[in-house]
Amino acid sequence: MRRSWVEISLSRLEHNHAVISRLVEGRPIIGVVKADAYGHGLEPVVSRLLKCGVRTFGVADLNEARTLRSHAAEAEIIVFGGCRETDLSEFTAHRLTASLFQEDWIPPKIRVEIEIETGMGRLGIPHEHLRSVVERLNGRATGVFSTLSCADCDREFTLAQIDRFRRATEGLGLRRHLANSAALDTPAAGFDAVRPGLALYGIANSPALAELEPILRWKSTVMAINAHPTGAHIGYGASFRTSRPSRIGIIGVGYADGYRRDLSNQACVGTREGFAPVVGRISMDLTAIDLTELPGIGPGSEVTLLDWDPKSPISAAALAELLGTIPYEILTVIGSRVERVYQEE
Repeated sequence: MRRSWVEISLSRLEHNHAVISRLVEGRPIIGVVKADAYGHGLEPVVSRLLKCGVRTFGVADLNEARTLRSHAAEAEIIVFGGCRETDLSEFTAHRLTASLFQEDWIPPKIRVEIEIETGMGRLGIPHEHLRSVVERLNGRATGVFSTLSCADCDREFTLAQIDRFRRATEGLGLRRHLANSAALDTPAAGFDAVRPGLALYGIANSPALAELEPILRWKSTVMAINAHPTGAHIGYGASFRTSRPSRIGIIGVGYADGYRRDLSNQACVGTREGFAPVVGRISMDLTAIDLTELPGIGPGSEVTLLDWDPKSPISAAALAELLGTIPYEILTVIGSRVERVYQEE
């Protein structure tokens, strides 16, 4: 019996690519596949995106780039974390493009993608210095980009960033990309390419992306069911006490798998008969659920921890709201011991 697994629909990924392509009027898509393609599995995701026509990908560091190169021999790979002096030979050997976000050391010989600061307050060369840096690179710059910090929440701030980026980059003849997932519906941010991450995996940041379909759902099975009298305590810390005679099921997933401990006594899981509350503290490997009102659910029954229906109370967005976080975190913390099962659907 499998403890827990995620089902990932590659046909939904292809659908999302098509939705984004229409929205951005065919501009090239730079697929952001860092963090193991946001927890969805790098190799299958990249393979399908290559079939969709994506030719440029973004990752966080050299380790991710090595893995990606083994699955995408001819793709352009941008390493957003930049290149250290000790990594130059590997960047050359793997034909990688390094993000350049500081001026004190410019890596020789390799291609670079210049990141400029326009309002994120994180990484980036001051936009006023861009032209002098381009001159120093002597033709090795493949493009220039920046990061929008408030595209999903502050239009005025976003438009100011877009204008700053436009003025800094116009006339340079370099590929320009600024639009992240949250700015795909902002035409002024389109420039020469777009850089979606979360949208590829089906999480919508705006009504314009309502056609997107989440591509992942997470399942487990009921390992055992125990009968408890009224007043029984469940789990570490005795944080839950039964208020009636109860059927408590145990499923094989816990915080070591990425099922967050702070979902304890808050979340629910889906079954074929309805939703079952999570009761007691989620432990490292196990979670308890109350099946008292679901008599048809027994040992071996499947439960859904995270649903790909965006309207579900256990969608990535709903769980993120419950925890006061963002869907990115819900997806990327799903652990490596959770099996990935790829399907066409």
